[in-house]
Amino acid sequence: MSYEIPIGTMEKTTGFLMFRTARGMKKMLDARLSEFNVTSSQASVLNTLFSSDGISLSDIGKSVHLDKPAITGLADRMEKDGLVERRRTSSDRRIIQLFLTEKGRNLYNTIETIIIEVDQQLVKGLVTQEIETLHEMLQSIWDQANN
Repeated sequence: MSYEIPIGTMEKTTGFLMFRTARGMKKMLDARLSEFNVTSSQASVLNTLFSSDGISLSDIGKSVHLDKPAITGLADRMEKDGLVERRRTSSDRRIIQLFLTEKGRNLYNTIETIIIEVDQQLVKGLVTQEIETLHEMLQSIWDQANN
């Protein structure tokens, strides 16, 4: 199934609307997280490690959708701030694993509530079924974009 978008109306395309929405959501979350000196990208890494502590830097990059240079820079800043610790695996010294420090774990426990609050604020005008449908549609679009 396809639909027609009038010529010259890029701002009405699905991709543009999603990009604009994502930027607005990121800005909103970053503003709320700024009091903790953490960005939404860092929060994504903390969330990933909270669920799977000690995974490789490359796997974290895949999980949070950042390329190698970006995740390396992010890990550098987070390590400098005492939120994570790098360790090389004994079986393959090329593989670097990232672990939450106690400070990182405590910070995630604090900001997790903020992340949930921001998400709830973003969809406050929608009912549960609409939110579930939105999630399904976004997942479908993601799948199409990443085939």
